[in-house]
Amino acid sequence: MENYNFKTYNELFTHICNLDNEYFLNYLSNGTYKNISTTTFKNKVICLSLALKDMGIQKGDTVGIFAKSSPFWLIFDFAIHEVGAISVPIFANISTENLNFEINDSAMKYMFIDSQERLKDIEEKNSHLTFITHNFCIKEPNFYNYDEILVIGQQICDSKGFIPHKAEEEEIFSIIYTSGNTGTPKGVMLTHKNIVSQLQDINKLIDLPQSQVALSLLPLAHIFERTVMSYYLSRGISIYFVDDILNVANLMKVVKPTIMTVVPRLLEKIFNKIKTQILEKPFFSKIIASLAFSYALKENLDKSSFLFKIYDKLVYSKFREIFGSRVEKLVSGGAPLSKEIAIFFVNIGVPVYQGYGLTEFSPVISTNYPNANKVGSCGKVIPSAKVKIGENKELLVSGPSLMKGYLNQEELTAKTIDKDGWLHTGDVAFLDEEGYLYITSRVKEIFKTSTGEYVNAIDIEHQLSKNRYIEFAVIIAQNRKYTTALLFVDKEKYNLAKKVNNNLTIEEYYKRSDIIEDISNYIKKLNKSLNQWERVVDYRIITNDISIETGELTPSLKIARNKIEQKYANLINSMY
Repeated sequence: MENYNFKTYNELFTHICNLDNEYFLNYLSNGTYKNISTTTFKNKVICLSLALKDMGIQKGDTVGIFAKSSPFWLIFDFAIHEVGAISVPIFANISTENLNFEINDSAMKYMFIDSQERLKDIEEKNSHLTFITHNFCIKEPNFYNYDEILVIGQQICDSKGFIPHKAEEEEIFSIIYTSGNTGTPKGVMLTHKNIVSQLQDINKLIDLPQSQVALSLLPLAHIFERTVMSYYLSRGISIYFVDDILNVANLMKVVKPTIMTVVPRLLEKIFNKIKTQILEKPFFSKIIASLAFSYALKENLDKSSFLFKIYDKLVYSKFREIFGSRVEKLVSGGAPLSKEIAIFFVNIGVPVYQGYGLTEFSPVISTNYPNANKVGSCGKVIPSAKVKIGENKELLVSGPSLMKGYLNQEELTAKTIDKDGWLHTGDVAFLDEEGYLYITSRVKEIFKTSTGEYVNAIDIEHQLSKNRYIEFAVIIAQNRKYTTALLFVDKEKYNLAKKVNNNLTIEEYYKRSDIIEDISNYIKKLNKSLNQWERVVDYRIITNDISIETGELTPSLKIARNKIEQKYANLINSMY
């Protein structure tokens, strides 16, 4: 295992420059992958940084990256750091309200943007911004084009040369906005030391060879993908970017990745799709596939058995083709992963490693990894971190990955990080005898009813969303007489039905008696396994869109509870 000798993100860039990979970064252009070598990456970063400096960007300036994930995102990010400025990633599908809040809160001066359509969402009060555009060009004051300024940067490099910025470990490297599930963005200030300590730890646990191939499908604005991507870059592996989340299934077969990072929702969709496809098979094939599927759900599967080898040859090998047949590591994070689904994928030969973290910790706190993978857990705590269980079983963590604080929110920072340097995660957790971490709930999402009983909302919501017609569930119980739920429907089921009847509306589909009965029976069965005060007494089926753009989902596809409760207040009150 190679020990890293870099201590800042700028030194990481120097480290990358010494690597050699012709197919380092790969992006789709007209349906075909084009490659950027490590040498080309180095040259573009240097030229762009010189051009940005020439434009007036200075050390400490905040610069937004409002673009889809791509090699150009990374080139711009590294160029920002070579100037000594601070990058502020913005999700490409952010709500207009949060977009303008983040621009204003971070005192942003410059922005890299790849969508001309999103320019109209930037309010007049933020019109002071200077834009560097990509994939489009506007010939107006305060607008520069990425390709054009690269040429300027090359001219500066040829005449004056390049002097890299020497960053200090405690300098702010990036401001990452996170909303948790409250809906109000908080700017998390991360230092060079924070991000590099993560890379040091990940390398000790995984030690990825340069021969690996990664498919990147999560947004780089999310700290989970950003940190993992930084590790990929440090290893010099080949990275292929997804152009559209709807194209993932196709690109997994094209790229044949050996490693991917995913959120649980993607695995849930693949799991459910496999189940649906089995039901559509001819009789004999359906029997074999159904038996193999059920067998793969066993917790202690004997992979040396004759039966497993038969199922693996006939069925599981076909399941692995979904991922391109070469996946060795599937890292899941951003939200809890169902133990049943994790067991299934591990058993069919798609190793899933569940991790846990928070943006405030850069983000990885614990993870499973090769030779230390306990399905159902969040893995072992990373080497440089320390954890302890505090009041109300809340997980506390400290270490070099801990954020500098929240931007413009000293009081909130003091509430989140105590005087002894412990980050209060807000998660209820325990460690088993082998040191594996388990997260059982959020402190704020254990609701207290008006009768004084406690309801673990997240656990019930996960159970409800296992129903084939329910995409997301929101439990209502805080200060209420009893527990109720908002059930957001699965649009894919409706879309399949619409292929048969083009005039069918989603409201009509979800008023079908067989669907209503299916959901009702499912809830009755679930209620039998719950305490009396946890049982879902009433519920409402919601066919409206729920999305990141509307602010009702977080970028990691978790429900933004406050937003939903505000929007559907009347509907909620109708159940009481």
